[in-house]
Amino acid sequence: MRAARLFIALLVTCVSSAASAGSAPPAAQAALAATAAPATSTAPAAPTPRLDQRYGPDAAQIADVYLPPAPSARPAPVLVVVHGGSWKNGDKAAPEVVQDKLAYWLPKGYVIVSVNTRLMPQASPILQAEDLGLAIAWINNQAAAWRADPNNVFVMGHSSGGHLLTLLAADAAMRQRTGAPLWRASIVLDGAGFDLLDVMPRPHAPFYDEAFGADPAQWAAASPAAQLRGVQPPALFVCSMLRPDPCRRAQRYADKLTAQGSHTELLGVARNHAQINADVGADNDETRAINAFIDAQRKR
Repeated sequence: MRAARLFIALLVTCVSSAASAGSAPPAAQAALAATAAPATSTAPAAPTPRLDQRYGPDAAQIADVYLPPAPSARPAPVLVVVHGGSWKNGDKAAPEVVQDKLAYWLPKGYVIVSVNTRLMPQASPILQAEDLGLAIAWINNQAAAWRADPNNVFVMGHSSGGHLLTLLAADAAMRQRTGAPLWRASIVLDGAGFDLLDVMPRPHAPFYDEAFGADPAQWAAASPAAQLRGVQPPALFVCSMLRPDPCRRAQRYADKLTAQGSHTELLGVARNHAQINADVGADNDETRAINAFIDAQRKR
């Protein structure tokens, strides 16, 4: 019997279209407009997003903070979004990173924080994971000012962003160095590099060599599987069924987490690598499954 609960869903591919107008960033503006009430309504409009907030000393260590349209009587949960990009590209304000996620979770009362870390060649993946640790520590310290609950932080990462969050969760020494507590649950969207000692000796994309070099000791240091110690946050792994490796590798890492006593779920979808991220928040079964997972963890 598999240690992780495996959900394989053949989903109809749905690519969300970006709607933007006015000043930058257009993705944030379009999503926030979708959550705002018409001019004739008395419902409150979404607060102005707090863009490019510094969580560390480097200019690249910044995050965008989006508050829900109306404060709740209870502190808000927090959804942290970590973009992908092969450890060398990507941005927190890209439409595929935040647009539909803002439109879906802001009206549900979430604070959403989209994070940038330093990228290659400025910073290795290990240093990028440490940046994420600094961001998580900062989010926990800022939560009260946002009327948010530091005990209800959910971290969602796509591709290389999924690697960063799983490495940070696995590496207790890294979390201690950065002051990052473990969060409530992880959502990994077609993540990469869970077990680099398995990935690197096999055929792989050239950017893996840029990121991790040729030294097996360096592979181990940056590998969540090699650094894994103790119980991890509950994790949902969403993986593409259109390629042979993503679900196999996600299942193997989920099994390792389960062996450590962690709760894991795996959802295979008929979407490509980019769509798995861009479609989250749109009206589809993938979004509903992710939201159901988050709701279930909030009740645990």
